[in-house]
Amino acid sequence: MSILNNKGLHSFLAGLLVSGASASAFARPNMWWDHFESAAPNQTECVKQAENILTKEKADQLTSDADSVRAWSQNSVAVTECIQFGDKLVVSVLVSSDDPVAGNTIFNALRSGLTSK
Repeated sequence: MSILNNKGLHSFLAGLLVSGASASAFARPNMWWDHFESAAPNQTECVKQAENILTKEKADQLTSDADSVRAWSQNSVAVTECIQFGDKLVVSVLVSSDDPVAGNTIFNALRSGLTSK
């Protein structure tokens, strides 16, 4: 009988420990996304602009191809797609970050940098 009580005590203590953990330990990443018309004349320029913006935002890793850029660092991931949609160039941006300030900064830099001429 004492073995059952001992297991019950351990379960209770484990539950108490988990419930007392910081709420931020269980927080999900923050996410920003949007799509908008690009000011760039073509996909190549759009990708170059996104690369420049993400480099300025201190991305640790950066990869790109003809129509997209992917960047990531310890706390954030960003994906930018430059999509030719008829006669318009549409940009789709997705940013996810454990740090809400950093994620918001990256997202706003991409949105403002890719929509201004």
